[in-house]
Order: sequence, then C-alpha cells, then structure tokens
Amino acid sequence: MRNDIYTLPQDKFVGGQAVEYRWRLFSKAKTPFDASGCEGNFALIDYSHKFDEPILSKPLSFIEGNEGVVNVASVALDSEDTVELSGKYVYQLIIKDADGNTEIPNQGIFLIYKNINEGFLQS
Repeated sequence: MRNDIYTLPQDKFVGGQAVEYRWRLFSKAKTPFDASGCEGNFALIDYSHKFDEPILSKPLSFIEGNEGVVNVASVALDSEDTVELSGKYVYQLIIKDADGNTEIPNQGIFLIYKNINEGFLQS
C-alpha cells in the first residue's frame, strides 16, 4: 500500500463543524507557486471507497501569501458539507492553469468524528 501519496496535512474535526483550510503552494524548486489565473478544486472521498465518485467537491480560492505571490489555496467547508459524515476520508487538490495544465499536490487525510447531535445543525 502506498502511504507516500498522503503528504498534505492530516486534520481531525467533528462532522458539521465549519472549517477553513489554507495550503501554501510551492514549485518543485521550493519557490512560491504563482496561482494567479488558476482555477482549483477540492474533493473529498471516503477512505474505504477510493474508487467511487467524490462525496464533496468545491472550488478552491487563491489568495496572496506572505511571499507577495498568489500562492495560497483556500477552501471553506460549511456545516452542511460535513454534518452527516464520520470516518476516515481522503482529500485532494487539483490546480489548473490558464493553459489547461494541471497539478495535483498529492492527497491528505481527514478524520471526521460523528456529530452526536446532527439534528440540531439540520433544523
């Protein structure tokens, strides 16, 4: 089994918790990756069903980082995105430049704990 693909940070949270994630992007040469004019996607899939379709897909936003370059990818997961989820999940980022070239900076793991009062969030 390949574990070297899960190089993005792992995180844990309770289903239904609103969370925002930001990833600083760098080139293979360790210089800030300029994501100006790029579009991106965040996808989430159940760890046990990695060959199914994503259960969540959201666009990435790109913002300027500390280096003065647009090299930070961001996604906000709203409460309704995860309220019914619990278990181990794989997330992936895809970045596409204006020419259609794509980069996939590997994958990461989310551990989502069952919300013991989902009904409160869904009402």
